[in-house]
Amino acid sequence: MRGARDYAARVLSPSATIASDLVPRLALLLAMTEHGHMSAAAAAVGVPQPTATRWLTALNRTVGVPLTHRVGRRVELTRAGTALAESVGAAHTSLAVGVARAHEAADPGRGQVVFGFLRTMGASRAPELLRGYRKVHPRVRLALVQASHEELIDKLHNGTIDLALASIRDSDTGVGASELFREPFVLVTPADHRLARREAVRLRDCRDETFVGLSAGIALRRRVDDLFRTAGVRPRYGFETDEVETVRGLATAGVGVAVLPARQGGPLSGSAEVPIVPRHYRQIGLLVSLDRPLEPAAAASGSGPPGTPGRTPRTTGPDRRRLPAPAFDLGRGGRGRSGRSCSARHRGRCGARRRRW
Repeated sequence: MRGARDYAARVLSPSATIASDLVPRLALLLAMTEHGHMSAAAAAVGVPQPTATRWLTALNRTVGVPLTHRVGRRVELTRAGTALAESVGAAHTSLAVGVARAHEAADPGRGQVVFGFLRTMGASRAPELLRGYRKVHPRVRLALVQASHEELIDKLHNGTIDLALASIRDSDTGVGASELFREPFVLVTPADHRLARREAVRLRDCRDETFVGLSAGIALRRRVDDLFRTAGVRPRYGFETDEVETVRGLATAGVGVAVLPARQGGPLSGSAEVPIVPRHYRQIGLLVSLDRPLEPAAAASGSGPPGTPGRTPRTTGPDRRRLPAPAFDLGRGGRGRSGRSCSARHRGRCGARRRRW
C-alpha cells in the first residue's frame, strides 16, 4: 500500500493520492450503505466497532468533509458519505468484473487464444483448423490475425499472438513448430498449355516461359526463387503481384505460368497443376515462440484428443527441442498423411522433452 501511495504522490494527481489512502477503509463505507449504520457494517466487514470508528474518523480527515454523523445512538452516512459510497460501489463492481476476467484468462477452458495465420491460409486451411479446435475448446475465445510470415514471427516474439499457422523455416530462430501438412510445389498453367498434360515437369523445361509471380521480398517468392536458383534457371517475370490467388488466376488466364504450392481442393477451373521434380514442399505448421510462456488457454491446446494430424514436431533455428502436435483437427478424420494417428506416430519420440501447448 505504501508503494501505491508513493507512486500516486510522484505521478498522479492529489485526488489519486487521497484515493490510495482510502482503499483499506472503503469496504466499511460500502457496508454502511448496505446495513444502514456502523455497528452492522463493522460486523459485516469483520472488524471490531472501535476499529471501525477509527477508520471512519480517518476517512473524514482524509477526504476533508464529514462522511458520517450521529443520529441518536447510531452513526450513519451523511449525504457526502452516501455520494462517496455510491462511487465505491461502482468501483467495487468494476473490480469484481476485473477479478472474474483474470480468473477467466487463467482458466485453460475459458481464456483467449490469439491465432495468427498466413493470408494464403485464410480461405480453407485456417477455418478448418479452427473448426476442429472449437469442437475441443468451445468456451475459449479466439482472436484472429492475418499477416505475412515475417509479421507473424515478430508478433509471436512480442506476444501479440499466441500461435501462428505459417511456413516452417530454419531461418526463424527461437520458434517452435509442429508440422501439420506439406504443400508440394507445382507449375500452374492454363489447361491447354503444352506442359499441362505432363505427369511432372522440371524447372529447366520451363526456362523459355514467361512467369507470373509474387512480388520480390515476399517469403514465398524467396522460396520460389531458391527453387529456380537450385535448378540453374533465371525466370523471366511478366507480372508480379502481392496475392497468391491473383498469381494463380493470371496463370490460369494464360498471362504466364507460375510456380506455387498446390491448391487445396485441386486446380482452378481451366488450369492445370503439374508436379515439379525433384519434389519440393512448403512445410506448414503451428508455430510458437520459445522465448515467451504461453497463456493458459493456448498452452492447453496440446491437451486435446488423440488423432491430431501432423508430422514430427520440431523447432526451427539452432534449438532442436521437439514439440508435440497440438489439438487441432484439419477435418481429415483425425489422421495424418501416413494414415496413423499423430499420437501413435509421436508416442515415445517426444518423451520428457515435450512441451504442452
